[in-house]
Amino acid sequence: MKSNDGTSEPTYALGAVARLTGLSPHVLRAWERRYGAVTPLRTPGGTRRYRESDVQRLRMLRAAVATGHSISEVANASEAELAHRLEMAPALPEPALAPILDAVDRLDAPETERLLGVQLAALGPGRFVRAVASPLLREVGNRWEAGSLCIASEHMTSAILRNLLGACLRTTAAAMQSPPIFFTTLPGEEHELGTLMAAVATANAGGHPIYVGGSLPLPEIVDAAEAVGAAAVAIGVCRVNGHDIGVALGDLRKALPGGVELWVGGPGSDGLALAPAIARIADVDDLERKVALLMERGAPP
Repeated sequence: MKSNDGTSEPTYALGAVARLTGLSPHVLRAWERRYGAVTPLRTPGGTRRYRESDVQRLRMLRAAVATGHSISEVANASEAELAHRLEMAPALPEPALAPILDAVDRLDAPETERLLGVQLAALGPGRFVRAVASPLLREVGNRWEAGSLCIASEHMTSAILRNLLGACLRTTAAAMQSPPIFFTTLPGEEHELGTLMAAVATANAGGHPIYVGGSLPLPEIVDAAEAVGAAAVAIGVCRVNGHDIGVALGDLRKALPGGVELWVGGPGSDGLALAPAIARIADVDDLERKVALLMERGAPP
């Protein structure tokens, strides 16, 4: 649903905003009524609809409260003041990757799995993907390319992460009511862990991901997406590996029904020239917004 105030901003229902901001519906209502933190739109029936700008403001307010400010102190602050307060606040400690990388370097699979499992349990799937899995994979890849890490260590890390993240994809009964999102990679793209992490982030945001692994032929992607009733197909691109990925994505877009969205993300997608009908996913936050909007619209006819 679009904003009714003359802008083209997308709007979200209360439940979607709760998932996007990490604030409970009770807190969202309290911050609105008691402090005037945001003023959502209202439908003719009185239902709240939050603009994209409301969501961004609520995220900033949540971050400010997490750094020690009271909501009464910051509720009516401008975006510039909130940004300044957050910039001056001490950074939250990030999970330590050094012990994990040390275990990876030693090819110590049990210790690597133990350390990663501890982080997953402590952080939950969403933050684990952002703060541990993504930077760990990036660092492992950099070290492998520099020749300071053996390929066995890289494969071991990938296998352990694949097992841990795969267990996070159990779909809840509530998520089953959401439109399916089909995750895979194009033929020849064997690096599918980033796509798996995107599927986990989607599940964590309340979506309904269907992850089938990587390197799927285009006709198989189209047939499988149709078979599961996918509302969107999400393609991960790790590296531009000599294939004309842009052409392949264009062919896939033409082969998919018009009502099925096509999303592309990953480090290899940054330099691709994409057709207007293909959506580029910039990061996990962007993915969560796309998932929320898709859930608002429901499954394609």
